[in-house]
Parts: sequence; C-alpha cells; structure tokens
Amino acid sequence: MKITGIAKTDVGKLRTENQDAFGFWPEDNLFFVCDGMGGGVSGDFASKMAVDVIYNSYKSLKKDDINALTGNKFENIEEKILKPAACLKLANRQLWNLQKKYPKLKGMGTTAVGAFFEKEKALLHIYNVGDSRIYRIRNGIIKQLTQDHSKVQELIALGKMTETESKTAEFQSMITRALGTAEKLKVDYKAEIVKHGDVYVFCSDGLNGELDDDHIKDIVCLNKPNLENIASELILAANNAGGRDNTTVIVLAAEDDEQKTNIPQDYQEDILVIDEEKQTEILKEDSVIKNIEKNFKVEVPKGAKKGKIYTNPLLLALCVVLLCLIGFSFFSSVTKEEEKKDIAELTGKVSGIQLTVKTIKEEKLKEISSTEDRITKMQTIQEIISDADNLIPLTGTDINIISLSDGQQQYSGVSDTSPLEINLPNDKYEISLNFSGYKVLDKRNINLTDSIEIQTQNSTNLTDVEIVMVPETLFENNDNFQENNENLENTENE
Repeated sequence: MKITGIAKTDVGKLRTENQDAFGFWPEDNLFFVCDGMGGGVSGDFASKMAVDVIYNSYKSLKKDDINALTGNKFENIEEKILKPAACLKLANRQLWNLQKKYPKLKGMGTTAVGAFFEKEKALLHIYNVGDSRIYRIRNGIIKQLTQDHSKVQELIALGKMTETESKTAEFQSMITRALGTAEKLKVDYKAEIVKHGDVYVFCSDGLNGELDDDHIKDIVCLNKPNLENIASELILAANNAGGRDNTTVIVLAAEDDEQKTNIPQDYQEDILVIDEEKQTEILKEDSVIKNIEKNFKVEVPKGAKKGKIYTNPLLLALCVVLLCLIGFSFFSSVTKEEEKKDIAELTGKVSGIQLTVKTIKEEKLKEISSTEDRITKMQTIQEIISDADNLIPLTGTDINIISLSDGQQQYSGVSDTSPLEINLPNDKYEISLNFSGYKVLDKRNINLTDSIEIQTQNSTNLTDVEIVMVPETLFENNDNFQENNENLENTENE
C-alpha cells in the first residue's frame, strides 16, 4: 500500500492573518495540521512553532527518549508509533515555556491533528489534540476518525445537544484541549486500517465549520482521483460558504502497490489516551527541548519581547526629553500638579484593565456538582478557583462596561482566549457579562451574579482582571446558597 497527498492553506475571507500551519513530510510518511489561537503578537506563532518542534523532534528522538516521554507505560506499542505522541508533548512544553519567558505570549495555543502511515502494515496511526479533524472517505461513505476536544462535543456526548444544534452554538470555538494552554497534555491515539481507494482529509475547523460532512464527501467523490482539485475545491467551498476562518487541508489517497502487507490483529482500533505527564517526564521534556532547539531558530515575535531602553531610539529620545523636563522643573513656574501630570504622560502611565473571562474545567465542575453539602461546596469552589490550572478561557462572552459616575457605556466586546486590553479613564465601572446558561461567580462571596464592579487607577500597566463564569445549574437554588454563605461568614466572624 502506498499513499500520495497534497496540502493547501488559505486565510479565508474575513481574517487578515493565517493562524493555521501544516507539516507535510511524505518522505517520512508524517502529516500534521495545526490551528493556532491567541490574539495580538501570538496569532500565528503557536501553530508554526508546534510544526517546527514536531518535525525536529521526530527527526532526533531516540528510543529511550520516547519511552521516557510517554511514561514507560506502553510496552506493547512500538517506539515508532509512540514517537509522534512524544513530539506533541514536546511541542506543548515548548509553547508553555515560551509563555513563561515572554508574558505577552500568554494565552496562545494550537490544535494539532496528524498521522504516521506505516506502509508495511497498511496502518494509519492517528494523533489528536483539539478540534481539528481527520475524515476518511471510503466507498462513498465519510467517517470522522478523530474526536473533537470541545465543549460542544462534551454536550453532544452527554445528550444535552444535537449535532444540528451544535452548528449554531454560541461557544463553538471553546476547546477543552490544545497545545500550549496547560503545563501537561493528553494525546488521543488510534490506528486505522488503510484500504485501496481510501481518501483521508485532514483539516482545521475552517473547513468543517463551514461545510457539513456530506458536502465534504461530495467534493472528494466528484474530484477523485485528482488530489489537487479536491484540496482546492474544499477550500473554495469553505470560502463561498462564508470563509469566516482560515482553512487548511491535507488530502491523502491510498493505492494498492501490489506489495504484501501484514496487518496485525492487535492494532489499536479504539482511541487510547496517552495521559498527562508526571514530574519526571516534565523534567525530561525540558532537557530534550534544549537539545532540539539547537536544530532550529526560535524567532519570537518582536511584539512579545520587552524593549531595551538602550537599543530603542524612541525610548532614548523620550528619556532625554524627560530628563530635560525634570531639570527645567526646578526653575519653572509650572505648578507641581502640572509637572506630575506631564511626567506621568511621558512615562507611559495608563488607566484601564486587561480582562480575562474564564470558566472551570469540566471535571472540576463535576466535582463541585457532586458535593451535596453547601458549606463543603463553597470551600471546594474556593480551592478550585485558586488554582489557575483548573480554569480555561470562556470565549464568546458578551462584555459591556458602564461608567457608574455618568451611566455611559465605555466598552462593548466579546471575550477571546487571550486577555482583552481595555483603556478606561479613572473611574468606577460595572462590568456586565452575558454567556448563555452561565453566570459570573463572585469569588469573595461565592455566589452568582450578572456583573462585577471595578475601580481603575493610573498605573504603569493595565490592571489584570480575571472573571470566572460557571453554569447556572451549578447551584440548585442560588438564594439558599447565598443564605448558607452568609451563615458561614457569620460563623467565621464569631
């Protein structure tokens, strides 16, 4: 069995930058699609960095490294099959470490879906993190081979949402697993028997977000066996349907090369989750990453780096002006208040917030819901929200900011995976948030509300504001919950 293929990517009709990236390495029978996320300077950096790390680690990893990185747990699985999963864990580690080193990259991440084709056994080994997908079209029937790691998919699995309803859900973009968004990573793995005539489509959600599965199948069947046409027509159809996102596709076709294949009986047909790392594996990842970085250059976006005053001509000029103003102030008749104001403006002091909207991870929500005693539930919530690893971004939340001094709306927008930088004059504000089925969690009183109040002040940086929203159903009766909370506070005061 042999495989031929092609890869294409397109920015779409509404986006100004392409945050997708792909790895197409037919010489190694390795193929990956990554869909980056995160605004500002980290827009397309995460997906391209992930592809670089996957490729370079795939070329350099040794047997002992692979076993150590996957926890020495899979004695029955060959190292060459575990290797792509180890590469994904290393890509996650690189993105996570870069965010610690460069805080302006905070919030970046990327999905990753890919496969390694084992020609001798006619097996396609599939690896998945996030909501990018792999489809198989065989005998005119399309089948999704990967499982989305998304909030929508969780609700579908629980029977709380249908496939049709998911197409218009407000939180379609909310994924529950990605590279770079957490220190540790789970990777889904499975194997698929490849047959003559099969066509495999790897894609970012720019494709399946615009086209339903049958439409994808029809385009493949109409243009088969011309892979160039299949890829081009898929992207064209996604753009014609709206083109709201970047679209990337890899199309592979399987042909019988008349060579004997030996398909094993114990291949991993069901999804196997390669679990999160332990501390020993994290240390090993850091060590391997340092060696891999020697093979390629890490070009961090300029906007993510802190400028050095002695290398920035504009800042040098600003410092000269500032020194002159300070010296002149001793002899000037300008009032002290005016001097302070001038200096504050020149040194870049601002007033406003850096707003992040988050929610509690699904497994932690279940832990809270299973707690019947309300006092214990409040304590559990306080413990959970105090650990950042238990929280994930809640994208698509409507945000309105009203000045409490004059009642005027100062800001209106929608939350994203990266913090929103909002400049506001010094004042007291009410931040109202709206996300279907969710309420704001008041961290101080542990009760649900629709808004919070903040006070802005001049500072050298925007003030970090993190708001946690949770499902309204988390508490059966919010009034009773609040009453118990007040009783708890009274007990603590006594």
